[in-house]
Amino acid sequence: MRFVALAILTIWAFSSGALAAEPSVEDQLRQLRSMIESQQANADHMWTMTAAALVLLMQIGFLFLEAGMVRSKNSINVAQKNVTDFVLSVCLFYLAGFSIMFGSSIAGFLGAPGQLAALETASDWTYTFFVFQAVFVGTAATIVSGAVAERMKFSGYLVMSGALAVFIYPVFGHWAWGNLLLSDNTAWLADAGFIDFAGSTVVHSVGGWIGLAGIVVLGPRLGRFDENGQARTIHGHSMVLSAAGALILLVGWIGFNGGSTTAGTPDFAHIIANTLVAAAVGGVVGLIAGRFYDGLFLPVRSLNGMLGALVGITAGCDAVNLHGAMMIGAFCGVLVIVSEEILLRVFRLDDVVGAVSVHGVCGAIGTLLVALFAVEEKLAAANRFEQFIVQLEGVAVGFAWAFALSFVVFKLIDMLIGLRVTPEEEISGLNASEHGATLGTGALQEALYRITHLDKDLTRRLDDSGGDEAAELAQVINPFLDEIHKLVAGLSGQARSVAATSSSLEQLSGHFFSGSERVTSGSSELSEQATALSADSGNAADITGRILSDSQKVADASRAMADEMQEVSGIIGELVHSVGQVAGSANEASDVTEKANTLAASAKETMQALAVSSRQIEDIVGLIDGIADQTNLLALNATIEAARAGEAGRGFAIVAGEVKALAEQTQKATEEIRQRVVRMLADSDKANIGIDEVIDIIRLVNETMGGIAAAAGQQNADATRAAQRTSDVSDQASGLMESLTGINGDIGQIAEFTGKVASSARNSTDQAQQLRSEAQKNMDGVSSMKTAVGDLGTVAGALKTAVSTYRS
Repeated sequence: MRFVALAILTIWAFSSGALAAEPSVEDQLRQLRSMIESQQANADHMWTMTAAALVLLMQIGFLFLEAGMVRSKNSINVAQKNVTDFVLSVCLFYLAGFSIMFGSSIAGFLGAPGQLAALETASDWTYTFFVFQAVFVGTAATIVSGAVAERMKFSGYLVMSGALAVFIYPVFGHWAWGNLLLSDNTAWLADAGFIDFAGSTVVHSVGGWIGLAGIVVLGPRLGRFDENGQARTIHGHSMVLSAAGALILLVGWIGFNGGSTTAGTPDFAHIIANTLVAAAVGGVVGLIAGRFYDGLFLPVRSLNGMLGALVGITAGCDAVNLHGAMMIGAFCGVLVIVSEEILLRVFRLDDVVGAVSVHGVCGAIGTLLVALFAVEEKLAAANRFEQFIVQLEGVAVGFAWAFALSFVVFKLIDMLIGLRVTPEEEISGLNASEHGATLGTGALQEALYRITHLDKDLTRRLDDSGGDEAAELAQVINPFLDEIHKLVAGLSGQARSVAATSSSLEQLSGHFFSGSERVTSGSSELSEQATALSADSGNAADITGRILSDSQKVADASRAMADEMQEVSGIIGELVHSVGQVAGSANEASDVTEKANTLAASAKETMQALAVSSRQIEDIVGLIDGIADQTNLLALNATIEAARAGEAGRGFAIVAGEVKALAEQTQKATEEIRQRVVRMLADSDKANIGIDEVIDIIRLVNETMGGIAAAAGQQNADATRAAQRTSDVSDQASGLMESLTGINGDIGQIAEFTGKVASSARNSTDQAQQLRSEAQKNMDGVSSMKTAVGDLGTVAGALKTAVSTYRS
């Protein structure tokens, strides 16, 4: 190695004439180190400038991508925006933004404005660094263009690009990258360990969040949503142009991520490899996921999947390995589709190129995924969880700063100079309204809109002299407008004729209708009278029929009543005889109860005497029981004495024992007698109570039988009188039956007459109903004709009104 260095040094010496005084080895090594450092500095400059050129190439990629996704009537406006926002943002970044972003830190919030504006005295590296950062700010500004395309005023867009380049982007950039040029600067996110190597959040998310604020304030394009809020598809005019733009962006991203090393060393090889792998995986995943969601291979899915993966890998392109790059690319390839659909279908936000999803959402998620997929030695925090918290803080601060501030700026622009073009300008296209160009069908569309919605002049014709596609369409449409003109003119005359005819028919139908009303009214009255007569005669027939039936029933009832009266008379006679017998039996029963009362009184006296005797027996039993107790006591004493006497008293002891046994038996007998006497007394008491009850019952029976005898006598007298009256009623019923028989004959004749009247009334009703039905049909026909004539007049009037809106 030393030999190679000496050889190089020798060649240099020969070329410079330095052999006159040969240097020492140390001087040669010092010169060699200086040469190596100089070559490395040159390599750093060369690589960083080359990367800046590649990033600048991304401006063309963004232009192609957006121009292909908009309609051709807005493509020139897209080109103008992508050129102007770059040159404007670089100018403002040079004047103020670069100092705010990389100047000496003021309280860690922003760099000192104006400190680095005068670059004439800056170092060579500052120039190179400025060029690289200037193309970055142009990228951030261009991201906004795609989100707000086809409806934002060019002047308002320039104001927003200026605010982004001067303040919004530089301030947040200072928080994350403020120590890249001046290493002793305070950059609070970078000092906290926030990792965003090439700008997933600093560049892309900031641009995406500004675009989000723009589409929120602007609202959707005309026709993007139907009346029910459902999204309609608006196709761009050239997906081929968009695909070319996406591939140019992929080439430019090599400089975007690889150039962020700002060093011409082999380190960027790993970064570019991660970038390429993530982009390829994101494109494939976007293609497949889009096929499952859409049912088709829509080109925009693979393009945005690739771009979303490029944005996602940008934050950690130097910190992850190829496997991590693949995972980040796959995740962002799916996420970009999901976020696009949520923004469109849930929040009704119209992002023309998907800039918010590609740059805002994927930039934020890619920044967070650094904590998960970065290799251990690249983590700035102690562990992955702490790194994730730091990353989350940076993403949240970036969203809050960029969205909130840009939302306010958009609102101010809208209030001061207006942010959105008029509907007519949007229909004609921003090419014409903002730049005076006519590329595409915008002018043709605007002319048709004027004919159909504004002045409605059918004598106007489209310009077919331009020689472009719009002129060719005009050549096809103008003959059609000629035919429409002739048709409307003819319809106008026919409408006037139809209106006059309908007026005459309306008068004639009015006369017919009045006559039909009178016929219908008369037939209705006739029908009602015939119906009433039929009903009355029917009622009379029914009444006479019921009278005849009722009189027959009365005659039958009177005959039956006479027969029943005769039977009742006989029964009453038998009843008189029976009642007499009952009266006699009641008298006999009264005598019997008197005798029973006497016997019951005698039995009661006997039971009372028995009770007295029982109590006497109980006294005697008590006496005997006392004697038995004394005897038992004497036997006990005798037993004791006999025991004392020994053998001499043994015979006496036997006698004493027998006496004791006799005394005990006596006691038992007396006790049994006492119990029986007690039961006998109780039974005699019960018997006395029962005899008292029998006496009371006999008394009641005696009284009742006396009442029965008296009632039977009275009933005998009443029955005799009833028998006489029933005989008289039977005679009267026979006379009534004969009278009713004569009445039945008269009622039969009346019923026959009312039946004939009812039949005639029914025939009259049927004829009146037929007349009424025919009259109603005539009236309905006349009414329908009158309605039809009225409708014809309405149609004629509407036709006249519709035709009159067009000038012919």
